[in-house]
Amino acid sequence: MADQKVLVTGSSGRIGAMIARELLDHGYEVTGADLTRSRDVRTYITDTSDLGQVTSIMAGHDAVIHMAAIPSPASHPPEVVYQTNTISTFNVLQAATMLGINKVVLASSLSAFGYSWRHRHFEPLYMPLDDAHPMLSQDAYGLSKMVGEVLADGFVRRTPSMSITSLRFTLVVSVEDGKRAIEWMRSRPHDSNSFWTYVDVRDAAVASRLALEYTEPGHQAFLIAAPNSYMDEPTIDLIKQYYPEVTRFSEGFGGQQAAVDSSYAEGVLGFKAKYNWDQSLLP
Repeated sequence: MADQKVLVTGSSGRIGAMIARELLDHGYEVTGADLTRSRDVRTYITDTSDLGQVTSIMAGHDAVIHMAAIPSPASHPPEVVYQTNTISTFNVLQAATMLGINKVVLASSLSAFGYSWRHRHFEPLYMPLDDAHPMLSQDAYGLSKMVGEVLADGFVRRTPSMSITSLRFTLVVSVEDGKRAIEWMRSRPHDSNSFWTYVDVRDAAVASRLALEYTEPGHQAFLIAAPNSYMDEPTIDLIKQYYPEVTRFSEGFGGQQAAVDSSYAEGVLGFKAKYNWDQSLLP
């Protein structure tokens, strides 16, 4: 795999920049695509909402990791969030199909399930939430991630040899200020939009590399989270307090176990988070 040429869109972003470094550390030849230049890799200044630009920069690569997106609905009108995220994902998949690039990794999100930015409160069918839980988005961002996965399903029907992997990241915490941000969220357990779950950006980058190296044809989606909550209270107590209608719990669920189950990613991709929310090493 080390001689592969990989394009990383969103290569100057928090996750994309870390992915580029992870790939470089493992011998990949990496090109970036973003609206600003990356410090670590050659970067094409690219608007991924333009199919011509995407097709041009993807030519000559063996695979693409698509991270370019508006990362939340907090700073743009909903129609801009939805249009930008969905058309850029379509463009990457369309260009890959036209160019014969069979490996694509997409940034999906826990938000595809609908809870993170919901307009109307509703509750999961069971906990911990896993990859089999239906996607029930209401908001523009969650819908854009949900539709991105639907697009991936469609493209593998069109080109069955393609291997598309969607990574459903929970809250991604940075090395620089992640601990401070989570300490603030620990004081507001009622306001969590990720069920008190997180993943260190370094672990998110490793998951992306592992997804790149997973080449089975078809489309697979994986939740990516650390195995524990960032809260001190037992997770089941938090669920009963803030999601009281949830009555179905997996056997053995307890302690500070995460309310998001990444065991599918561990079993298929070999992903296992390394970093705790406070940047200590997980046991």
